[in-house]
Amino acid sequence: MARMTRLIHQYLRDDKKFPHVWCPGCGNGIALGALLRSIDDLGYNKNDIVLTSGIGCSGRIPVYVDFNTLHTVPGRALTFATGIKLANPSLKVIVIMGDGDAVAIGGNHFIHAARRNINITAITMNNNIFTG
Repeated sequence: MARMTRLIHQYLRDDKKFPHVWCPGCGNGIALGALLRSIDDLGYNKNDIVLTSGIGCSGRIPVYVDFNTLHTVPGRALTFATGIKLANPSLKVIVIMGDGDAVAIGGNHFIHAARRNINITAITMNNNIFTG
């Protein structure tokens, strides 16, 4: 457990206050931990990662991580991520979205990002607000 805590803490910004701001029982902290463990397992350099997000609770994840981050407008996280990937294809672009950002207000962007297939990782957390 201590090794896992050290592993996760190497990717977090030290100036952020913890515990996180998510509600008790929310899975966003679990998703953040899983994302950081996956990045470590893949051996990615944190300077080669760009993490984009939309709004809502899932959009708070980039606040905590020590990566290049971009907090975007509602439903447009994938469009910004597409621009980043096209500008610098060597970057690892990861998009964190809630269900609204991904498939409600951002639904068409989700379809077009999938159609473009430009090697972006899209993580959608469904909190059953928009797509229950």
